[in-house]
Order: sequence, then structure tokens, then C-alpha cells
Amino acid sequence: MENKMNILVLGISGAGKSTLIRAISGQEVITGAGEPNTKKIEVFESKTWPIRCIDTKGFEYSFIEQLKTINQVKKYSKKNNNEGIDAVWYCIEGTSRRTFEHNIKLMNSTIKKWKNIPVFVVITKSYSETDIEKNIETINESFSKYKKINLKEIIPVVAEEYNINEETTVAPMGIDELCLKTLECFDEAKIINKENRDRMVIEQRRFTANGTTAVAAASAVVIGAVPIPFADSVILVPLEVGLTKRIFKIYKIDYNNKLIMEIVGSTIITSVAKGIISAIPIAGPVVNAVVAGAIVFALGEGVIGASELIINGKLDTKKVDEVSKFVGEKVKNNPIIGELSEYFEKNKDNIKDKKPEEIFEDLKKSLKK
Repeated sequence: MENKMNILVLGISGAGKSTLIRAISGQEVITGAGEPNTKKIEVFESKTWPIRCIDTKGFEYSFIEQLKTINQVKKYSKKNNNEGIDAVWYCIEGTSRRTFEHNIKLMNSTIKKWKNIPVFVVITKSYSETDIEKNIETINESFSKYKKINLKEIIPVVAEEYNINEETTVAPMGIDELCLKTLECFDEAKIINKENRDRMVIEQRRFTANGTTAVAAASAVVIGAVPIPFADSVILVPLEVGLTKRIFKIYKIDYNNKLIMEIVGSTIITSVAKGIISAIPIAGPVVNAVVAGAIVFALGEGVIGASELIINGKLDTKKVDEVSKFVGEKVKNNPIIGELSEYFEKNKDNIKDKKPEEIFEDLKKSLKK
């Protein structure tokens, strides 16, 4: 599997994607005029080239359909050991004299998860030699607006013999050049692919861990409303321990109880909690509840930050003090902690009839603004 390049083939329906894929893979792909033919992701492996073509829907579909296409590509990648995408062939019909800038924008949106992936523009149906130079110039001009696209080559192609009239036939051309140019960046593409896969795994774990943190923070708001001195209580410890363990499990990090308790029992976190309570101009169960949510929220984000450094080898779980200190500093410097006293100062007259959960959500929204 790793010896083949995974090529995502994009373009509007009718741009010649299916004909191109058939010419390279030797496999029949349904083609025709009128209704778009490619209804889902299909994969075609070439018997000649170490290339695997991944066919997609045309780009004139609705935005919702574009999202479906992106998700289908992700599912394909996941089913195949997270191979990902090595390069993109973006097909533009040469006879149209248009580059469909809107569709280039859609292509950019589709591939943005695969950062810096090599892109090859394939000018299909390049029957007129006099048009090729103009087409290349126009395409370059359109792509110049998208600096982050790693455009490698623009290659005119005639995928199969085309009869202009009884006397004139255009012979196939450009297939060899397209495949060879693509394979020239094999090593580069595989490195980029791996970087993208690793990054997307981290992004998925971060997304999951953020959700776990949000749930724990909401629970902390409820627990924190218990009428006991929050800053001196240990009532949140079980919740914080559970949250820290779950985040480490999400990131597949080995841990022991000493590490967990050192993080949760950090003197930095304790001093932060006490400092917040003393700095807020009002007091009571509602304040305690919101502070509890903020502390747990900041703790979760601190553990997420530590986890990403651990899996990248920049922090070592065996160095318990270093990990604990890192998380503690993250909690101390978290924006939600810095916003707390100012938030209550600004809104002390507007929160009397609000529930702690509503105040906590308002606090988080104020951070986004």
C-alpha cells in the first residue's frame, strides 16, 4: 500500500476526470453527458503506475455535497490505515477557456486539511495546441490568489484519442508526463502525507479532549455551588482526577497515580483558586460555582497542552515535577482565569437572577469575543 501514491482527483463534472482515470488505471469508469456521473468516492488502481486514483463528485454540487465529499475522503483514508492523500490532480477542461475560480476556492477548502499537499493541474481535452499556452497563463493567474496551495505543475492532457473530423484526429498525450511528474515528488509527498496524518490525529484527539473538558467543567459548576468554602475544599479532586486520566487516555499516554495527584494537587492551581476568590468583588455559592468551572476548564486545557508536548517528546511523564509545573502554569495563565474577576466586576448587577451554568457559558462567550 505504501508503495503507491494516493491521488485525489478533483474538478467539475464533465471536466474529464473519469476519462483521465480510465486512461491511467485501465478500468472502466462511467462517463457521459448531462447528469454528473461520480456519485461517491471510488478508487481505481493503475496496473502500470504506482498510483491509486481517488475519484470524487464534481464541484458544481452544493456546499453540503462538498462537505459530504470531504467526509467520504476522510472515511476512505481511515479505512485504509489512515493512508491519507499524497497529491491532488485538479482537472480543468481546456476547451472551456475558463478556470472556474469558484471551484478553485472549493478545491482549496477541500484539501486544506492536507496542508502543503502537492497539486497538479490537469488541463483536460487539450485538443488545440494554440490554446494551451493561454490556458496555462490564465490558470497560473487564478492560482496566484491562493498562495498556500502547493501548485507543482500545469500539464495539458488528452486522455484518449479524439476525432475532430474524418480527417483530423488528436492523439493521446500528457499521461506519461503527468504520472512521471507526480511520481517525482513521491518522497516529498509521503513526508507531507505523514505530517498531515499525524497532525490530523492530534487535531482529532484535541477535539475529543476539549469536549471531555467542557463536560467536566459543566459538572464542576454544579459541584462548586455546594455552600462550602471552595478554595479550601477537596470536593473537586475526584472530578479533576477523572478528567486528567481521561485526557491522558485520549492521547494514549501512559501515566501513574503519582503523576495524576501531583498535577491535581499542584500548589500553583491551589493558589490560583484562592487568588481568584479573593479578587472577585462579590461572594457566594454562584461565584464559587463559576470559579470551580473555570478552574476545571483551565486544568483540562493545561493537561491537553502537556499531553501534546509529551507525545512529541518535549515533556517526559517520568519527570513528574516538570509536567505538574507546566500544567500549573497553563492553568494560571489561562484566559478564562484572567477574565474571571473583570467579568464579575462588569456584570455584578446583571447576574443576580442567573443560574451559575448560564453565567459560566456567558464567561466562555466573552472570551471568544
